Amino acid sequence: MEFFTIILEKSSSRQVLPDNFVKMLDGHRPQNMKLRQAGNELRKLWDVVVVFDTDGSMYLDRGWKQFVRAYDLRHGYFLVLRYDGNGTFAVKVFDTTMCRRCYQDDDDASMLCLLFLSIRLCLTPI
Repeated sequence: MEFFTIILEKSSSRQVLPDNFVKMLDGHRPQNMKLRQAGNELRKLWDVVVVFDTDGSMYLDRGWKQFVRAYDLRHGYFLVLRYDGNGTFAVKVFDTTMCRRCYQDDDDASMLCLLFLSIRLCLTPI
């Protein structure tokens, strides 16, 4: 399953996950998840504790803040999370320029950024 989220001020300490993702887990309530930067299976895995509130909403909690800090996630950044079914999310980060953030050893992000910039230029009135 794949979904997106946008970083808001409240997201820096914990991140809510979509209700449809929680339903897909079919009653399974994991205690933790792992996050990694998308694009390379060998990237560092970040351990994140999962919490549920009384209405069943699921959050990435302890560990999320460190992930946010490590990848310098800011207000307005767009994240695409892909769940692999084994407790791990691959995370793609897009900044406010609509380009995928380039991190160390990130091969495919620069090509994606060029694509978005060319689309943006084509849509800009002359």
